[in-house]
Amino acid sequence: MGSTYEVKVVTDRALGGLKAMVARELLDFDITFSTWRENSEILRVNAHKSTEPFVVSPRFRRVLQQALQVAEATGGAFDPTMKPLSDLYRAAKKNPEVGLEDAQLVAAQKRVGYQKVALVDGKLVKQHPDLVIDLDGIVAGAAVDAIADKLTALGVDSFYLQVTGEVRCGGVKPDGSDWRIGVVDPSSDGAAQRPVAAVPLRDLALCSSGDYRNVVAVGGRIVHHLFDPRTGRNPEHTVVSASVVADSCAIADALGTALMVLGDEAGAELWPGLKKLGARGALFLKPGKENVWDEVRIEWPEEP
Repeated sequence: MGSTYEVKVVTDRALGGLKAMVARELLDFDITFSTWRENSEILRVNAHKSTEPFVVSPRFRRVLQQALQVAEATGGAFDPTMKPLSDLYRAAKKNPEVGLEDAQLVAAQKRVGYQKVALVDGKLVKQHPDLVIDLDGIVAGAAVDAIADKLTALGVDSFYLQVTGEVRCGGVKPDGSDWRIGVVDPSSDGAAQRPVAAVPLRDLALCSSGDYRNVVAVGGRIVHHLFDPRTGRNPEHTVVSASVVADSCAIADALGTALMVLGDEAGAELWPGLKKLGARGALFLKPGKENVWDEVRIEWPEEP
């Protein structure tokens, strides 16, 4: 996935095949979802320019189903069909002189809409032939969950997993204490990254999303990679980071993106529905006075 992963386990059992199991699981996700790997399943799905049902793998179905559940619960703030908008941003980032015109965004947004894709009898069905899928906002979290399931099947209940920054912790550390995971301070950078908050995790996942890293200057304005799928434009609130604690890492991953689109106020309004998906808490960071972040917490776990 173009990034890093980390696995720590607490066990008194010999697990000689652990590294190989993790590598196989990540490779299977790459083969299924990579947009850089020739003939990956998602590329075949997007090349299927037809409304005829298309057979997809159980792995693909499972992740797309979760993505559609988050899309429904967030009113489309997370949308697995927003690739046309993402492609425009990537093109502008690669060559800012190309620009990012409003007319382009409007045209791309018309091709977006999670209601235009469905899973019927195990097959993917598009409403429009040119609809394309982008699951980058949930795949890393889903990979973490898959590895966690494999570890549990091996009898390992205590672990720390991290894939591209998305984290899930099972059980406790060797000393019996909870795993403590930091939320990155958006004003820190590189090797000097520091936490602005920490959260105890036991059988929970933590994922964060922000607009402070992936930005580009286009036509005299700063544009970041998080577009509102419903409008085709960057959100207009002041939230710079949204973190989510949830039962599932895939859900936390997708909801982090969705809450960055929604902002703290709209996110709070939708929170009861997000809890039904397994969300446990959310933390929003907004610019405050004297270089101190204003924190908005929704049922955020307290440190002991």
